[in-house]
Amino acid sequence: MQNTVAPSVKPSAAQILDTPLPQLLDELHVDIFDSSIPDAEFFGAVVQRKNGELILSMPTERSELEHDTVARYLLAQVFDVDLPKLPAPFVTARADSGDSDADMDEALRRVRDGRSA
Repeated sequence: MQNTVAPSVKPSAAQILDTPLPQLLDELHVDIFDSSIPDAEFFGAVVQRKNGELILSMPTERSELEHDTVARYLLAQVFDVDLPKLPAPFVTARADSGDSDADMDEALRRVRDGRSA
């Protein structure tokens, strides 16, 4: 799947939580790939490029429940959907929106290569 622009319509909390994940990713035009980051504290990342492309990177060593929960939570964050925060130790952070395309491309390369961003 090669997506280039995120939809302009904000999904609802019900859509984020109830839609089967593969369908949700397709509806939201999000590409997903396995991350090789070995850090036990890494549960996933979403990168939104300036052209709107969304890329979700998820580690392979997580349970199906962890994978599904974190993927949905990250999608809610990027689409600004109001969901309760995940409990500790989970933390999310946003990169400064002033980052250049080159900086975002490098961060994405690092995620794809399994290096810390």
